[in-house]
Amino acid sequence: MNSNHCNATAKSDSYSLGIVLFELFNIFSTEMERHRCLSDLRIYMKVHEHFLKSYPFETSIIEQLILIDIEKRLSIEELLTIYTKEVHQRMKKQQNNVKQKIIDQLQDQLRDKDKRIQQLELELEKNKL
Repeated sequence: MNSNHCNATAKSDSYSLGIVLFELFNIFSTEMERHRCLSDLRIYMKVHEHFLKSYPFETSIIEQLILIDIEKRLSIEELLTIYTKEVHQRMKKQQNNVKQKIIDQLQDQLRDKDKRIQQLELELEKNKL
């Protein structure tokens, strides 16, 4: 849009995808805010700090999709590879969290049973006397 001799390529679509992703992850209060944020994104090729803090992975993807140098932009194939790796890492992390919760619950149950065993042993000794 900023060039008189613009050639549309697959990487042009990557740029558009970056803009759309940015819009999808934002909730704009007004149309003016939307316009200002998108203008800043186009001009500076960076997202605002608050967006980066909330969406670090998505920020990385968006900034790679909207690079001025078309050759350096992510292709859709590269994007899918990166996204697939991220999804697998998140799933693995979630599975590890679930496993850790189960381990913690079992350890709590063991502590409770150990306490009960100690109480019963004490009662048993009192009854022997």
